[in-house]
Formats: sequence, C-alpha cells, structure tokens
Amino acid sequence: MRTIEGNEKTKEGKLRRWVANLQLESWQLELLITGFSIFLLASGYDEYQRFKEALYFDKLVKMNDSTVIFTAAGRFVLSSIPFLIRFFLISLLLHLLLRGFWIGIVGLSSVNNAIDFEKLNLKGPFRKYLPARVRTLDDLIFFIDQISSVIFAYTYLLVFSVLSVALVGAFLFILLGSINILPQYIGNQAVLGITVFTVMLLAMLLLVAAIIFFLDTLLFSAFKKSRWFSSIYFPLYRLFSIISLSFIYRSIYYHLITNYKKKHIVSVSATLLVLLLLSVQFGKWDRYMYFPHQNGSNRFIVKNDVYDDERGNAYIREASIPSKIVGSDFLPLFIRYSPEQNTSFKYFCPEVNFLNDEVTITDGIKAGMASAQDTIHTLSELMYDAGSFEEKLARGLACVQKNYEVYLDDELVENDFLYTTHGNRNEKGFLQMLDLTEIERGKHVISIKRLDFQGNPMIQEMSDSRFKMVDMLEIVFWKE
Repeated sequence: MRTIEGNEKTKEGKLRRWVANLQLESWQLELLITGFSIFLLASGYDEYQRFKEALYFDKLVKMNDSTVIFTAAGRFVLSSIPFLIRFFLISLLLHLLLRGFWIGIVGLSSVNNAIDFEKLNLKGPFRKYLPARVRTLDDLIFFIDQISSVIFAYTYLLVFSVLSVALVGAFLFILLGSINILPQYIGNQAVLGITVFTVMLLAMLLLVAAIIFFLDTLLFSAFKKSRWFSSIYFPLYRLFSIISLSFIYRSIYYHLITNYKKKHIVSVSATLLVLLLLSVQFGKWDRYMYFPHQNGSNRFIVKNDVYDDERGNAYIREASIPSKIVGSDFLPLFIRYSPEQNTSFKYFCPEVNFLNDEVTITDGIKAGMASAQDTIHTLSELMYDAGSFEEKLARGLACVQKNYEVYLDDELVENDFLYTTHGNRNEKGFLQMLDLTEIERGKHVISIKRLDFQGNPMIQEMSDSRFKMVDMLEIVFWKE
C-alpha cells in the first residue's frame, strides 16, 4: 500500500516539476506561437475575405424565402471574424512588443543589475521620488513577464468570448426567424398562432437569459454569488456554456479573475478595445470628400468589374461586357443570374424550377429493364427525354427574359437570352447579343432593369402588382 502511495507521489512530483519547468520556458513558446500567429493572420486576412466573398456570392445570398434566416445568421458570424482577426493582431503585436522589451531587459541585467542613483547626483524631491518609484531590473523582468503571459492568455479569452457572442446571436436569430417557415408545415391557424406565440416567448426568454449570461461574465461572476438567484441561474449557465462553447476556455477566465485584480483586467480590456476602435475608425477615415463611393455602376461612374479585360479576379456581381472599347458590330452582354431573383422566377416562371433534377437510381433501373426489351431506343434515350427537356428550357428562358429589360442608349432592346456560364469564375447567367450596327462611333450606355418584389413575400401575399421593374445597373462603353 505504501509502495503504491509512494509511486503516486513520485509521479505527482515529476508532473509538478515538468509543469514548473514548462512555465519557466513558456516565454519561448509564446514568442513562437505569437510570431507564427501574426504571420498567419496578416497573410490569411485577404484569403479569408476571398473565402467569405465566395460564400456570400453563391451560398449565403440574401433572399426573401425561408433560407433568409440561416443566410443572415451565417453572414452575422462570418462578418464578426474580421474584427476578431484585427483584435487578435493588435493584441499579439502588443505581446510581441512587450516580450521583446522583456528580452532586452534580461540581456541588460546580465551585464549589470544595479542602478546607482548616487551617480545621478539628484536634488530636491527627485532624491527620494526616483529611488522609491523606479523598479530594479529584476522587479521589472518579473513584472513584464507576468504582464506578457497574461496578455497572451487574455487575447485568446477575448477572441473566443466575442465568437461566443456571435454564436449565441446566430442561435437566437435562427430561433426567432424560424417563425417565418412555420406556416409551411402547420396548416391549422389556431395551432399556428399558439406555436408562433410559444416560439416568440421562448426566444425572448432566451434573449434575456443570454444577456444575463454575458453580464455575469463581464461582472466577474456576480450572479453566481447570489444565494437565491444562483439556483435559478445554474441551468441557464449550463445551457449557454454549450451554445457559446465557453466550456472550452472558461478555465482561463476563472484563473484570471481569481489571480489578478479586477481593475487591472478592466484596464487591459479598455486599452485593447480603444486600440481596436481607433484602428477601425482610422480605416474609415475618408480624405476624398469630393469623390463618390462606388457602390454601383451607372453612366457617371465607371467600375472595372463590369469589363472582362479589367476585372481581375473579382466576381461578376450583376452584368459584364468584354471591354469598355468595342470594335465589332455585336457586343456580348452577360447578365448574372443571382439567387436573389428566385422570388420573381418562382412566381412568374414555375417551369424554370428543377432544371437540374438528376435521374434517380430507381429511374435508371427502370430504364435498364425497358432497354432490354426495346431494340429501337437506347438506354440514354429512355433515361432522358431530350425533346421534353429542350422544350422546358425554351419555355423557361422565354419567361426568364421577361423579368429583365435591356436598354441601349435609353431604347428598349428585344431580349433574346441564352443560358451560359461565364469564363471568369464560372458565374451562371444569361447571354444577350447587342447589335451595334446602327449606332454611331463614340460613347454609349447599356441600362439593365429587373423585376423585384416590393415587400416581404413571407409576410405579404404575392401578386403581379407587387412586382416592379427597378434599375439594376448601367454600363458605359465606347464604340470605335
């Protein structure tokens, strides 16, 4: 028995010595991780922006259907990450600066560790003030080492905390927004009303609980200290610990609030927040007061992303032509198909829906059995009715082009769309060839309008009168 207890104590002693040695050498790991993280964040910021742009372009598109809930929640989470990256960079740069300062002090102390105030020949109040206020190099080394380690851990704590707020916000938004899709599954109005009221009440209660949860964190676990409220708060704490993923990093939180003064934690938090706000405001500082923000393309603003030869690696947002200078009599105009148009397509062109339906395994088996007895038609012909599909395409395309109006120098052009995929970044859309034979040499303007639903189709009843042609964009070009 004593042997077992002795072995356990030996293992515990070895573990304690290993942790102690690791703590003494932790500054090396901090510097390594800090430098590597700064490099990754600085080099990966643009890559993340491109990744987010791709998701916004194809997947998280703003639409007026039931998917708007998940789209908005996804956009909310993704939009918070650039702020986290910026905050992360500021904190790690501050940590790197302090660690560099700390290494410099360590090197200086190895040469001479004493401060000889007698050589300064101080007079008056400085004779007592400076010796009492100026730290020795040993004290300064210990102080900076502590501050650097705390900032390093605190950085990850704050980043995960902000991410927790984004996750909880997305969860509540999805819960509240799910009300919009309930009518699709509940036909009884009485049951629907009760369900909607229950979901709204639950969402509001969870919102209040989330506010209490984050206030408790900001107030250094104040609500956990209440004798009567702690019992009520405990299940809420367990719930939001899972939703916010705070169980991953709460050990750092409790270590900081139990080992360091609250005023120091508040001071560090306020400093980092001020630096973040200053960096954001500096980025928004506009010195070009007499130049318009290029949010759209019109006859007064030329944007490069509407010309294929000047766009670079950017996406085609709305429409595009090969170049701003045209030398031929035919000009290909590409109009991008955006999922935002699904509302009007679904209402006016139901035949366009499900063009990409694939043949199921069951259909393939049936076609295989039929081909064994049919010597006239091939297996492909039995599986795919090419004539019917082409007819569906023609009817769908004829309807789709009614959702757009194209003008050349303010004269309406007869639409003759074709489905196409642009070679830029495989954007899906429609090709319209513009005949320039009759137009003169010089500057010209292409104007595009599209049908948009005026309102929210999940709340308001859809009718023809609620759709309106709105300006999409204008493209300027010059004919040689």
